[in-house]
Amino acid sequence: MSEALRRLAHAGLVFDAPLSEARADALVSSLAIAPGRHVLDLGCGWGELLLRMLAAHPATTGTGVDSDRDALDRGRRQAARRGLHGRVEFVEGDCATFEDHGDVVLCVAAAHAWGGATPALRALRGIVDPGGLVLFGDGFWARPPGAVAREAVGELPVQAGLLRTAEQAGFRIVESSVSTQEEWDAFEAARRSGLEAAGDPEAVVHAAERRRRYEEGYRGALGFAWLVLAPA
Repeated sequence: MSEALRRLAHAGLVFDAPLSEARADALVSSLAIAPGRHVLDLGCGWGELLLRMLAAHPATTGTGVDSDRDALDRGRRQAARRGLHGRVEFVEGDCATFEDHGDVVLCVAAAHAWGGATPALRALRGIVDPGGLVLFGDGFWARPPGAVAREAVGELPVQAGLLRTAEQAGFRIVESSVSTQEEWDAFEAARRSGLEAAGDPEAVVHAAERRRRYEEGYRGALGFAWLVLAPA
């Protein structure tokens, strides 16, 4: 997908993941941190979950890191609108090489920056501060994928394999949940709506192709896990 099409797809999204408002609220509550602590969001996009964390936990600060300049600008605008501008910094850069630590570290749909879940989780183990928490969100195969699904998504572990990988990286699993089919359907529909609303012929074609690949390929096969992890 070109950068122009990616921006259009993002325009229809609140979160760049299959995440409902109810699950977002639950995750923010489960990641409660004390005043004065720092949240680090690696691969933050526009940082919607990061901003909600800061709004829910006064006197905390945050840093979001991403290579997408347009998404970061969106995050900065949202921070200013919500009165959070002085408490959050959005940094353009490679989240896999960014040198910082956090009391809470978010990494949602960004494991690809390290080359996959295994190296990402190993890196996150060295980034989270003692006594801290990591929210790790990533895809897995909920059932064996067909050719269309595998071509669209690539190689992924099964859910049990992802949990083992987290434990082998030195984490204890505090909470584990997966996105529902309703969350997936809403996420995919929102991505398509951003493309279709633009009225651009290429975007409309891409939206139709994405619908085909989703409905004929990875719908029901691709899962998304939400892991709250603590250093073991």
